Amino acid sequence: MQPDGDHNIQERPQVPGAAGVDITRDGARHAPGSSASPDRLHICFHCAGELAYPLDWCEEGPRHWRIVLRCPECESLREGVFEQSAVETLDDELDRGASALLADLKRITHANMTDEIEFFVRALDADLIIPSDF
Repeated sequence: MQPDGDHNIQERPQVPGAAGVDITRDGARHAPGSSASPDRLHICFHCAGELAYPLDWCEEGPRHWRIVLRCPECESLREGVFEQSAVETLDDELDRGASALLADLKRITHANMTDEIEFFVRALDADLIIPSDF
């Protein structure tokens, strides 16, 4: 597992059991904070933002995963070994977020296409489009 080099991680923290080690952008280490619940991995330990996502992951046994999480709001990284149930909750949250993004994309695409059609119809009505435009 190789996290991006630009996040200032110099070494891979050794994490006992299911505990996590939190690493900020400046490389400082913190014990897991009270704002980050062990089963709500999408919540940042540092700023409590709800957009943390996995950068890298690997299996650490039959029911545990080592995951590097990144918060896009404060640039904090969190690496830890987490139980399967917490990882499944994170996966559900990522699916929910992806669905919300896709719905927004469809809505914005539809609005843009509607605007383009209305603009084209107005240009046709005003005889501003001629065969040489194509």
